[in-house]
Amino acid sequence: MTREAVARILLVEDEEALAEGLRVNLHRKQYDVDVAGDGRTGLASAQARRYDLILLDIRLPEIDGFEVCQRLRQDGNFTPILMLTARNQPDDVVYGLKLGADDYVTKPFDLAELLARIEGLLRRHEWWRQEREDSDVPDPDRPEPATPAADAPDRGEREPVAAAPVDSDHTGGAATAAGTAGDARRVEFGPFWVDFRTWQARTRQGVVELSRKELAVLKLLVERPHEVVSRRELLAEVWELPNHPNTRVVDNVIVSLRRAFETDAAKPRHILSARGVGYRFVP
Repeated sequence: MTREAVARILLVEDEEALAEGLRVNLHRKQYDVDVAGDGRTGLASAQARRYDLILLDIRLPEIDGFEVCQRLRQDGNFTPILMLTARNQPDDVVYGLKLGADDYVTKPFDLAELLARIEGLLRRHEWWRQEREDSDVPDPDRPEPATPAADAPDRGEREPVAAAPVDSDHTGGAATAAGTAGDARRVEFGPFWVDFRTWQARTRQGVVELSRKELAVLKLLVERPHEVVSRRELLAEVWELPNHPNTRVVDNVIVSLRRAFETDAAKPRHILSARGVGYRFVP
């Protein structure tokens, strides 16, 4: 994000004094800030306008921050979300990250830390956006008008981009990648492939678009084939939470990846467990 391109931030916070204080300080940092005082208004704002970051309180009137986050991600809106949570609520943190939040701060928070986290998320988001622009794919963060059909698929299911049958008997072989080692852009293994530029992948469900966390975890594993990557390292690299006591959020993403890329998720061949340590990728 360049200084010429002012970042747009949506602040969803029901405590008026806190919201006003944050708005003023964010304006001083040259951010364009909109404020919503409840979850329903915040969700509508995020769906109607393109933002570079959403600051989202968890305990909100109308609908809470968890539901706002979940509905945005289900609708394909991958705008970075920084959650504001009460101190000593680790379950809130884990649940929010599982739903798709990118980071969190606990109240009461240090303003300098909050601003640093905002800057970090904006930098990473700009990198992702540039990667997609370089590959000539549309920006996934631009909200699209919602036109749900009566027979729309369950929101918990992946919606295929293009149906494509997978040959479960295909044994594949060594993974192949377009690009240099350690910087794979497209990787093929067995009957599956992943394109890290477009976020699309051929899975058991057909061609789908992976989530940000799924893509990041898979990329880290694929770049180090046969090598065990610990849960702590995945938590540090993908979630930037190296010291968080609960690594279950990593396991949840692995479960999702196995459902996508393993012919039998109960007997994985590509994404294997190293008991008590982490995971390794086998082409």
